[in-house]
Parts: sequence; structure tokens; C-alpha cells
Amino acid sequence: MSRQRSNKRPPYPTYEPGCPIIAALLMEGDEFPIEAVQAQIAKTPITGSMPTAGQVANGILTFDLADDIAALAPMPAPYPWSDLQGPCATSWMWPPHTPAMGLQRHRTHVLVTMVGGKRDAITRRLAMTQLTAMGARQKGVMGVYWPEATMVHYPKVFIDMAQAAKSPQAPPLFLWLDLRVFRNPDATVGLFTTGMRPLGHMEIEIPAIAMQPAELRNWTLNVASYLLENGPVLKDGHTIGMTAEQRIRVRHAASQFNRPGLVLRLEP
Repeated sequence: MSRQRSNKRPPYPTYEPGCPIIAALLMEGDEFPIEAVQAQIAKTPITGSMPTAGQVANGILTFDLADDIAALAPMPAPYPWSDLQGPCATSWMWPPHTPAMGLQRHRTHVLVTMVGGKRDAITRRLAMTQLTAMGARQKGVMGVYWPEATMVHYPKVFIDMAQAAKSPQAPPLFLWLDLRVFRNPDATVGLFTTGMRPLGHMEIEIPAIAMQPAELRNWTLNVASYLLENGPVLKDGHTIGMTAEQRIRVRHAASQFNRPGLVLRLEP
């Protein structure tokens, strides 16, 4: 990936150590086996750390995971559909026979939270992903909601990707990062991300480019991986490209979707 140097150094969003990380298990029924999950967590290392045995009080499991406080809290009501409807309508990693919109009929949910840890953003989210996957294996889980990306995941997809994510060098970005593709009137496509900011980077926006949706998602995922590995090295005015011929200009600009702060706008 080629770059041109620039002396401009715009402000970047910063990751706040200890900030809460939240996921939700969307349940078909009213029961969640909290004691069975407690026993499983107590004997399973997560990102190299053994959780404490924890305790269940008022139906809520709490325990220590490295320097984070973690909890699984069954909630006797559905997760707000106003938060889920948009992500369900645009989700693309679901099998045809089980569309995400079917989550509208979920009855209850389980909040999974981690807070207080000082480890880096990726390591904490790897731990959160593995913990959430343990919960997602339980009977009756219809979907997994990852609010930082405003994405809903099919449980088996979430579990498989969590299991494949072995280290901070290969994080499961398809679980953490919404790569939302849209079509323009001139037949080009565009894309914007949701989920880079919690990882300490600007969100990425591509207004228009001549690519197929799958190609564009994979290309943007490579850019995101490059940033996570190397830091915020793409400065305003740089050019990048996956080939010698490709020249994509980098701009630090206001979001075309009125999102707060600057975004990393990539323009052919």
C-alpha cells in the first residue's frame, strides 16, 4: 500500500481504556442457563486469562476477567426493536432460510458487558467476543447484537468467527465492523464503516467507486486491518492503492452522513 507524506496531523479519536463494551444475546424464550454458563466460564481461559468463578446474584452473573469486570445479565424483555430493525434489514451474513428480520419475534435478551480493563481495544474485544460466543452457544439464542457496529449476527456465524480469531493480529473484523454498501444512481457503489471509532480510528467512507459490493467490502477490510496494525498512518492528502496502478486519495473530512467528527474519506 503506497503513501505520500503530509505534514498535516488532524485529531484522531482515542480509545478510552476501561470503557464499557456491550453485546446482547437475543433469546427466543424466557430461559437462559446462567449457572451452566457460569460453570463453563470458570474452567475456560479467555485470551490467555482464567476468569474468576464469579457469583450469581439476582440472576446476574458477575466475575473478573483479567482486569475487567464482566457480567451476563438476563433481561425479561425484548431488546428495543427500534435499535435492531435497521441492522436486521441490512444484515448480509445470515442464511436465506433464517433471515435476520425474524429477530423481531425474540422475547428476551441477555446483556453481556465488560468494563474497567486497561488492556488495548483489540485484546479487550477479543475477550468480549469469546465470552459472548460462550453465551451464544446456549439453546434459544436467536441472534447476537454488537452495538459498536450496529450489527446483528447469526449465532453460528458469530461462534465460528470467534473461534477462528486466535490473536490480536487476526481480529474478527467482520463481527466488529459494519461495512455498509450502498448503490449510487450512476451504478457505482459506496461504503461506510461503523465500528472503527471504538478501536481508536476514524470511520471510513467511500462515496463512490467502481467495484462490486463483495470486492469493496474486502478492499475496505484490508484498509481497516492496515490501520489497526500500523496505527493512524493515513494522513490527509496521502494516496493508497492495493496495486501499482490504483490511486485512492485520502481525505480527513466531515461525514457525508452527518456523523460527528472527521472521517477517513477515500476517493478514486
